[in-house]
Amino acid sequence: MKNWIFKDGPAAPVDPKAARNRALLLSLPFAIVGILALIFLVHDEIGSGFRMKRQMAMGLLSAAVVCGGLIALIFGISAKKTALKTAGLKTTSREALEKPWLERKDWAAGRITSGVQKSVVLLWIFVLFWLAASTVITLLIVPPELHRGNQAALIALIFPVIGLAVLVFAVNTSRAWRRFGQSVFEMAAMPGALGGTLEGMVQVNARLRPEHGLHLRLSCLRRATTGTGKNRTTTEKILWQDEKWLRSDLPQTDLNATGIPVYFKLPADQPESTMAPGDGIHWKLEASARVSGPNFHATFEVPVFKVLETPAPADDPTAPYQMSLDEIRQLIHSRIQVNDLAAGGREFIFPAARNPGFAAGATAFLLIWTGIVIFLIWKQAPLIFPLVFGAIDLLMAAFTFDLWFRRGRVVATPAQVQIQMAWLGFRQERSLKVSEVASIFNDIGATAGHTAYYDLKIRTRDGRELTAAKNLGSKPEADWLARQMAAAVKNSP
Repeated sequence: MKNWIFKDGPAAPVDPKAARNRALLLSLPFAIVGILALIFLVHDEIGSGFRMKRQMAMGLLSAAVVCGGLIALIFGISAKKTALKTAGLKTTSREALEKPWLERKDWAAGRITSGVQKSVVLLWIFVLFWLAASTVITLLIVPPELHRGNQAALIALIFPVIGLAVLVFAVNTSRAWRRFGQSVFEMAAMPGALGGTLEGMVQVNARLRPEHGLHLRLSCLRRATTGTGKNRTTTEKILWQDEKWLRSDLPQTDLNATGIPVYFKLPADQPESTMAPGDGIHWKLEASARVSGPNFHATFEVPVFKVLETPAPADDPTAPYQMSLDEIRQLIHSRIQVNDLAAGGREFIFPAARNPGFAAGATAFLLIWTGIVIFLIWKQAPLIFPLVFGAIDLLMAAFTFDLWFRRGRVVATPAQVQIQMAWLGFRQERSLKVSEVASIFNDIGATAGHTAYYDLKIRTRDGRELTAAKNLGSKPEADWLARQMAAAVKNSP
């Protein structure tokens, strides 16, 4: 029971970005309900024709304030604990100045615990509160108002719907926690050296049998907060990312544990880790696998710094377990085609809707947002609301349309590179002489959480950059495509 409720080992650093995302997702429904309730209250006073009674609007607004206050309390306590931990990071010696990673106990010990586990007890307290509050709101407001013919009361159903979603999340989190416990990343050398490698072993307290292999991903993130008060915003940008796919025959440390070898070559031109949580540079190592039952996922914040002498890279211990490119492409269901041309060179075909999961998620969010816009128009809200929400809706619609319908074709020969893009009946074509091509490379384009989608680009000798393909979902495949395209033009005169 102790291992199920409490975390063992040294406390992992809190991920402020993840906390903010959870707070935003949990608070968003209440914010929307609160805004709409305020609109109803104001327009009820001026006689706009809204049919929601003042008593019901006040009830909705009060419920939103109470639930939002609980969320603020929970994450306020978490933020206070983070602040106390941050205050304890003090440089007190020359060694600490030269080796700042020694200031954190988990980094100094070379044993980093997973930072993805949630407090199960706190999560279930919140779930139970939410379900109880949503049940009361639904029973007290919806039936009486519907009996009076007030269809606007249906907006209160958002509370039990969100409650059920949070309940499913809590059940899955509890199952994963009970099955896998807390994973530990044991580093082979401390720290990960820029220009060198990050090596070690992830120890999992369960025997993993991945259905489709295991995914490792290392990301360098820059987190920044701008503005003050209500205008305070936090952004997170992926500066660099690499990933590997390992086969399921992972080393078993014993009958009830699994070791996952980790080996990543680190770039020399990226920034060092920031010691404290919050704004700064954060290097994240993620390990995930689809298994029967709750899926495995563990995240570790790892130390990456510049060192005086970069150690020589050792042999890659992941090499015996790495999937081939063909296996990776089959695993991710890649539909990109590469064909050799009879006259020399290669043809690259990028079909539409290559990332159905990404496109479906964008579509779902678009539909929800569109529903809000339609509701505001239907209820004759002030013009500023449908205009602002509608403008955002159009931008999301354009992005979603591009994900579903953009098709691309690139023909690379020793003479020239032709780029064709098409959206349904609209087509765009460009061509470059090979003598104009300086390099072919990948760059991070769209992102979804910590997942990066890559754009395949061609840089010309005069400094221009042309996009040959967008939203490539796999780093190994994107790197391979760039090499294949470069090889197709390398024999130019």
